Amino acid sequence: MIRRFYLDFPWGQVHCRMAPGPTDAPLLLLLHQSPLSARNYDRALPLLAQHCRPVAIDTPGYGGSDHPDRQWAVRDYADLVVAIADRLGAQRFHLFARATGAVFAAAAALAQPARVTRLILHGMPVYTNEERADRLASFAPPFTPAADGSHLRWIWDRIHVEYPWIDAELATCFVSDYIATGGDFATAYRAIWRYDLRAALARGLDMPTLLIGGTRDRIAFMHPRAEALLPKARATVLDNATDFVAEQEPERFATLLREFLNSAP
Repeated sequence: MIRRFYLDFPWGQVHCRMAPGPTDAPLLLLLHQSPLSARNYDRALPLLAQHCRPVAIDTPGYGGSDHPDRQWAVRDYADLVVAIADRLGAQRFHLFARATGAVFAAAAALAQPARVTRLILHGMPVYTNEERADRLASFAPPFTPAADGSHLRWIWDRIHVEYPWIDAELATCFVSDYIATGGDFATAYRAIWRYDLRAALARGLDMPTLLIGGTRDRIAFMHPRAEALLPKARATVLDNATDFVAEQEPERFATLLREFLNSAP
């Protein structure tokens, strides 16, 4: 049910995933959190394709997409979102994004408000200035492949520290995503930590916006911060939902998105 394809850009290729559906349906672009990939949405894409044209994008440097030719800023990732919509023939489109991707999506919506019809932000990472500085200094050091494979154990342990509840199958998928980055898995992180999200969102978002949180989300404590920054947005907190509701509960995820995309303004 999942089709994969690449889009060519001067700096490299972007890998995308989609599920077949009506070609005249509105486009929904989905951005993932770092350092993972659009694989996060494989179970949800066929459900979404019944109501829209969903395309999940591997962020440059992650999944199957090439690395950018330099360290990108948030605006570069935001511009790419709009460029992908252009390549897919959509003047207007819906936009969903999780965590790191949510910052890129918000920046795209701020830059091109007339083009983003509906915006859905899942786990919006709103950092304080102190938190941003701390993470830039020490949070995500690159890993170096070791002859004895100890780097694989390092990745495995890091994943389990961040998500103690994770099962072996999902953790294995995450290890694969980490390895696909080539070692420096923090390129997108650095972009959002250097970006003043609070100042950017002070301008406000003009399109209908949904903020999604989860009671078991690793950054659940940031959800009230996002609500405060976007007082006009509709907000919901999913009981017992983790960061990965699209993978763990695809029907719940798809229903939530469908109801918002089809709701009255």
